[in-house]
Amino acid sequence: MDSIFGICGKDWVVVACDTAVNRSIFTLKHDDDKILSLNTNKVLACSGEQTDRYQFSNYIQKNLELQAYLTGHELSIEASAQYMRTELAKALRKAPYQVNCLIGGFDHLNGEAKLFWMDYFGTLQQVTKGAHGYAGYFVNSVLDNNYQVNMTLEDGINTLKKCIVELKTRFIMNQPTFIGKIVTKEGIRVINLTE
Repeated sequence: MDSIFGICGKDWVVVACDTAVNRSIFTLKHDDDKILSLNTNKVLACSGEQTDRYQFSNYIQKNLELQAYLTGHELSIEASAQYMRTELAKALRKAPYQVNCLIGGFDHLNGEAKLFWMDYFGTLQQVTKGAHGYAGYFVNSVLDNNYQVNMTLEDGINTLKKCIVELKTRFIMNQPTFIGKIVTKEGIRVINLTE
């Protein structure tokens, strides 16, 4: 029942998610942040079963920290996405994680932002906009209609707010609050998208 979606500009990425944790017909929580900060310039948004989402995202975060500690260098956003894809593909043959991810970040070497879309089979694709969960049924058209190559950060935030309006209008589930994280060269900022 999770909804995660994001959009990428030239030097920024905004990723958003709902904050509800649902199980069957119950809502268990209304304040869960499904976007994990991997470091100062990368975020990982996951949708899927609560335990798989928590385990996979924390496993990735801790292993990326270990890699940075051992080598003295943090992996780039693309290298991090490839590492996640490999780990998800390995798990697919043993004990699969039922998670879909959006990985966004700012690459300081190239001076550009990147967004990667990954499903639970380990399929990885660099995208300019993407969605997972039930949100994909509703917001992909909004993202397509509003995306422009030279969008400003403000345009990106407004596009995600339009996605939330679309979900609140058309989706049968009640997802009362959404949180967003902006990644730029300055770092990661948290924004409330339901105001």
